[in-house]
Amino acid sequence: MVQKSSVQLKKNTRRAILNTATGAVLSSSFAPFSIPAEAADVPDKVTQAVKVTAVAHTFITSTSNKASVKPIRENDATRFFTNARILHLFYSGDEEKAYATTKEILDLTVKRKSGEGAGVTPGNVHFLLDDATADFYSDIPGLSIYKGSLKDAIKTLPPNDVVIIPPIKSKDTVANGMLIEKSANENGLQVGGSKSGGVISCLINGPRDPDPIVVIDGAYSTSTILWYGV
Repeated sequence: MVQKSSVQLKKNTRRAILNTATGAVLSSSFAPFSIPAEAADVPDKVTQAVKVTAVAHTFITSTSNKASVKPIRENDATRFFTNARILHLFYSGDEEKAYATTKEILDLTVKRKSGEGAGVTPGNVHFLLDDATADFYSDIPGLSIYKGSLKDAIKTLPPNDVVIIPPIKSKDTVANGMLIEKSANENGLQVGGSKSGGVISCLINGPRDPDPIVVIDGAYSTSTILWYGV
């Protein structure tokens, strides 16, 4: 049983009205849902300090008025990846360290997907071709390197397969969240990881205690899973 991270929440809740034309969707690890047209309480900004240890180095986020980042077992984190339709990877900090951590995540996800087990959707793991990094990841046993666009992959690959997007530099919670939302809208999918077939994201080596991470910023939340290389 991992110990919970030290939490320092700072909230400033405001009243917000979201236009239905935006199709805004909150990314929730537990219950993705659309905000109705009428006024809704949306946390303006929620920050939290995340304490990373060798044991607690993977975390899950929840999106609510009690938003928080909580430790999750590595095995459960990869289960979220195996059930997604699209997984976007973001990273902070050193690029080489992020690529090495990505390789670990890919290897564990492929093994989890092929091993199936409780809560795992059977299928294959595909890594979208990226000219700069494809060779770095091509030696992972069982990982398929997909040579095509994301749209083509979603149209042609079996529905239970997951497509992983090469890691890109994280900008901020809003920018990352908007990219995830766009990816879901363009491919007719839903943002969130509570059910299989959604679009989720993983933030690699994000801010850690004492530097806070922005859990919620307006209508957007940070990545579904936080993964720190240790």
